Amino acid sequence: MGSAVPSQWLDRLAIGMSTLCALHCLLLPFALVLIPTLGASFLGDAAFHRALLWLVIPSSLLAVGLGCSRHRDRQVWGYALAGLTVMTVAAFWGHGLFGEWGEKLVTLSGAGLLCVSHLRNHRLCRQDHCDHEAGEC
Repeated sequence: MGSAVPSQWLDRLAIGMSTLCALHCLLLPFALVLIPTLGASFLGDAAFHRALLWLVIPSSLLAVGLGCSRHRDRQVWGYALAGLTVMTVAAFWGHGLFGEWGEKLVTLSGAGLLCVSHLRNHRLCRQDHCDHEAGEC
């Protein structure tokens, strides 16, 4: 991973964060049942989800923005912006709009869209054999 260009490295990081977010959303309810003290921790708090956005939004925008200029794929931007918008809505208003489980589903949908964006961006860069350090893309 040390030789990956910045865009590819950021795409991988963003995919990993989306995966962690999805696992958090899926596993936290079971953990709360098994370990009730987790409910009182920061992991179940809405502020935790909002704080994650401070990591997800800039890293995702940077990764997509650094994508190969050669492929300039609008779908990459479309999926990324849709995913970030859905995740932001879920983090700030999801519980009130959709209920507890609806909020989780909406968050997972947004994370899924964002992950599709990063996977597509990563694949297009690899397909175009981009060399960002040499200025080829």
